[in-house]
Amino acid sequence: MFPSKKLYENLRSLIIWLGLAQLAWIAFWLLSPNNLKSNYVWTVVIWITTMLAWMVFVVVAGKRGFFLKHTQSLSNLVGVFLVVAFAGMLFGMLPVAREGFLRAAQSTSDLQLASIHVLRLLAIGTVIKYIQGQLPRHFVLWGSFPDFLFGVSAVIVTSLAAQSPLNQDFLFIWHNIGFVLFAGAGISMFFSVPSPLRLFQNKPDASIVFQFPMLLAPNFTVPLFMLAHAFALVKLLTN
Repeated sequence: MFPSKKLYENLRSLIIWLGLAQLAWIAFWLLSPNNLKSNYVWTVVIWITTMLAWMVFVVVAGKRGFFLKHTQSLSNLVGVFLVVAFAGMLFGMLPVAREGFLRAAQSTSDLQLASIHVLRLLAIGTVIKYIQGQLPRHFVLWGSFPDFLFGVSAVIVTSLAAQSPLNQDFLFIWHNIGFVLFAGAGISMFFSVPSPLRLFQNKPDASIVFQFPMLLAPNFTVPLFMLAHAFALVKLLTN
């Protein structure tokens, strides 16, 4: 019924393509308005280049065991902070970048802002990891399953948005829920690996999340989903 472990491992680099798809999707939003100032365009180019460089670092360092070695210092939190905080500083502190960002947010449709989260259906991959005995049950219950259900809701919201405008208050709540749901996986991950903060003694633990390729999720793809929600919330709050 489920794909074999060998087949699934052969396809594991799909998470890299997921990250690149997200990056391209958000870059399209940022560059979609007409008559953008050249300084803003260069800001977007700097952001894209930095994200690609960070992705390469995560892959190389992850293959060398860097993130697994430093679980005691919550190394996976670094990716969330760097990706989200860097974008916030880059597009928030520079006036020309802030102006361009607001224009881009306001010109992006609700349908587009919802459709990127359909990709969260790929959380089914971690459910498969659990079935294969590589992840603890609480990780699936707190992180994977809620994330997958949000991906299902994204299919529904995208379909509805394609038919008629959706209530802005509903979208505001929906995007906030999507953002907060990542906390479940984060708590389960950080407190289920060998460290002084370990709370869950289940076997297996969540160490696989700190290994390549899965470490790309907390260090790259999840922060990009967070940025997508932030992009949508900026639009909703500035309309």
